[in-house]
Amino acid sequence: MGTAQRRQNLSQPSVEPHGAAETTPPVYRIIIRDLVIPWRIGVRAHEEERRQRVRLNLDLLVREQQDPAADDYQEVICYEQIVERIRGMAESGHVKLAETVAHNVAMMCLEDPRSEDVTVRVEKLEAIHDAASVGVEIRRSRDDLLSESAPPTLLSANSE
Repeated sequence: MGTAQRRQNLSQPSVEPHGAAETTPPVYRIIIRDLVIPWRIGVRAHEEERRQRVRLNLDLLVREQQDPAADDYQEVICYEQIVERIRGMAESGHVKLAETVAHNVAMMCLEDPRSEDVTVRVEKLEAIHDAASVGVEIRRSRDDLLSESAPPTLLSANSE
């Protein structure tokens, strides 16, 4: 599309009927910072044999519960359950790539239908001696999960 055509499209008024605009639900962020978990991760033979420390950071954008003033623990995503599921992933066996860990954690977070978007950082703390850490950061959205067609899972205290 050329510049003139873009200008013309921008200057045209919206033909959407009054009141038909979709409202965005209120959101909040669940933040998990500097979670360090022993993990068997890497492509080298010695990385398969022993666990190394992996630091994870998550920033999960979530739709707000119906009544935020209700102070109802059962209606929110439980960050403790997220951490426990990540620990379970670490216990499930060797993974070659930090990218795989980040993707799997992101998809797990997005299984809850209240989750909209997640950023996951995975850092190996012992991989390179001259670096504090090496790793990856990815961002995934609800659309990414829908394309993988995973069944929804509630990450709430009542789903245990």
